[in-house]
Amino acid sequence: MSQMEEKEQQVQNSPGLSRGLLRIRSHIQDLNPSEKKVADYVLENAGEVVYTSITELAKSIDVSEATVVKFCQSIGLSGYQELKIMLARDGGEADKKQRIYGEIEKGDSLEDAEDKLFQMYEESLASTRRLLDSEAVEEAAEQLLDAEQRYFFGYGASALVAEDAELKFRRIALTATAVSKVHDQKMIASNLGEDDVVVAISDSGRTRELLEAVDILKKVGCRVIAITSQAGSPLAEKANRLLLNYSQESPFRGSAMASRLAQLSVIDMLFLGAALARYDSTNEALQRTREAVQSSKLTP
Repeated sequence: MSQMEEKEQQVQNSPGLSRGLLRIRSHIQDLNPSEKKVADYVLENAGEVVYTSITELAKSIDVSEATVVKFCQSIGLSGYQELKIMLARDGGEADKKQRIYGEIEKGDSLEDAEDKLFQMYEESLASTRRLLDSEAVEEAAEQLLDAEQRYFFGYGASALVAEDAELKFRRIALTATAVSKVHDQKMIASNLGEDDVVVAISDSGRTRELLEAVDILKKVGCRVIAITSQAGSPLAEKANRLLLNYSQESPFRGSAMASRLAQLSVIDMLFLGAALARYDSTNEALQRTREAVQSSKLTP
C-alpha cells in the first residue's frame, strides 16, 4: 500500500462523518425549509438513498422532485444522480457515528458530561480533517507567508482563536495581529491592500459586523481567508479562500466547545504549513523565543 493510499485509509477509518455527509452538513443552514427536509432525510437514511429513485425519495419526504434536484444543486452537485454517486462512494454510510452517549442533558453526572464532551471533540477533529483541503491549506499558508501584513479577525470564541493565531505566527517571526473590536476591524480593513491577508474566523459565517469588515476588505483588494463550518454562508462566498471546519454543538451552544477546538486545529495547520515552508528559519525563530522566555520559568 502506497503512502497516499495509507493516508486515505486512515481518514476513512477515523471517527466522524463521511465526506459526502459532511458536505451536506456544511450547507444545511443555507437550505430553505423544503430542501432542509431532504437534507435531514438523506443524513438519516444515506444507505437507503443510494438505492432509491428520485420519485420514491420525493414521495417519502413529501416534497416535489424539483425540490430534491434543487437541494442537490444547493450543496454543489449537478443533480440527484451525482448525489447517489457521492453517497455510494462514501459506502452509503449514514450518520452511524452519532455520539454514543448522546447530548449533554440535565441530570448528567460530571463524568457522563466528560465522556460526551470528549467524544464530541473526537468527532469534531476527525470530521474537520476530512473537510480540510490540503492544497487549500498549503496555498493559504503560502499567502500568509508572502503577505506584507497579516490580521486575524474574530468575535467571541473566535476572537480567542484569532489571539492563538497571533501568538503562533509571532513565535516564528511573522508579524500577525488579532483584532476583535468592530471599529478596529473596519479601520484596519480600510487601509489594507492586495499585498495583505486577513483570516476571518466565524463558525456560522454570518456575523454581521465581521461581514461588514470583509466587504471593506473586498473593496480595497485585500485577500480574505475564511475559517467557518458553513460552506454556503455569506463569509464563505465572500472569501478568496475557504477553509472548512466541522461544528456540531451540544445544547450549551454559547460555550462554542467543539467548534472552537476545530477552528484551533485549522489555525494549527496554517501555522504548520508556514513553518514547514521555511523550516530552518522557523527552527531558529522558535529557539530564540524559547530562550527569551526561559527566564520566566522556575528551575527545578
